[in-house]
Amino acid sequence: MDSINKEQSKEVLTIHDVARELGVSASTVSRAISGKGRIGEETRQRVLQYINEKSFYPNATARSLAQSRTYNIAIIMPEVKDLVDMPFFHTCMHGAEEVAQANDYDLLVVTTDGINLKPLERMVNNRKVDGMILTRTYENDLFQAYLKKSGIPFVSVGRSKDDSVVQIDHDNSGACKELVSLLFSKGIKRVAYLGGGMEQMVNISRFEGYSAAYKEAGRKVESGMVYTGLSTKFQVSKAVDELLKSKVDCMLCQDDYICDEVVHHLADKGIAIPADMKVASCHHSRLLDNYPVTITSLKFDTMEIGRKACEVLLAQINGEEVEKLTLLDYEINLKESTK
Repeated sequence: MDSINKEQSKEVLTIHDVARELGVSASTVSRAISGKGRIGEETRQRVLQYINEKSFYPNATARSLAQSRTYNIAIIMPEVKDLVDMPFFHTCMHGAEEVAQANDYDLLVVTTDGINLKPLERMVNNRKVDGMILTRTYENDLFQAYLKKSGIPFVSVGRSKDDSVVQIDHDNSGACKELVSLLFSKGIKRVAYLGGGMEQMVNISRFEGYSAAYKEAGRKVESGMVYTGLSTKFQVSKAVDELLKSKVDCMLCQDDYICDEVVHHLADKGIAIPADMKVASCHHSRLLDNYPVTITSLKFDTMEIGRKACEVLLAQINGEEVEKLTLLDYEINLKESTK
């Protein structure tokens, strides 16, 4: 038993550990330890007594748990090979950096493949940062699971299937549903869908919106009108060729990268937009600004989502209560490509 107690005394007690054991919020524990903010005296004493009884830290060190800062936060980005094709992450990072600097924080940029946990483990174990922003979320998200277990504050840019995770996102599902419904209202009947890997939550959300629009209109998505898992130019080109044979009215692209490939492949085949084929994108970026024909698309304020993610993360670090889900608005830009 003595050996177990000695081993336990070496553990690192986090605010989230205490909150879980006492059935209170992490911000309540933070206020009790720091002595700042509104909290009942009975609750404060209960928190401090629990910390002292566990003997993980002397009382002074326990207080520093809520007060000590590195004044660094990390933003976790996809690997560089994806950044070349996806301006979203660059812009999101700039938005977060703007807020971080305004609050005397430095932003550390970490690129990962979404699987390797070592970069996150090093930062947590060495206490290099006060919190993290995840810029991509997955259906089975290893990063979220690890960060929850570690107890470090973090925010996910994008939806999560775990409702306890703090999420900042644009209403991708609602936006795609509204866009497809508008296309239907313009007399465009057979709207095909071209998307990427369905392991990413943003891709799942957009496809859910597409499907919901069909259901609301009392229509069924025809066989052969949906292509997902498209990650190369060849795959996109093949999907476009098969959809042309199916004589669809419009090709709805999940993002700007796929839309760019679709537009170029149609041009190579001499297919005129919108006379011969209508095209729309579920995400607008500068990639779509250089065509002879303007592209109907959904516009999300990427700087705004980066700023908001950083604001919410800093609020968490300061022990404040934050909303679990924040959905930001969008714009639908109807352009020449769907006339």
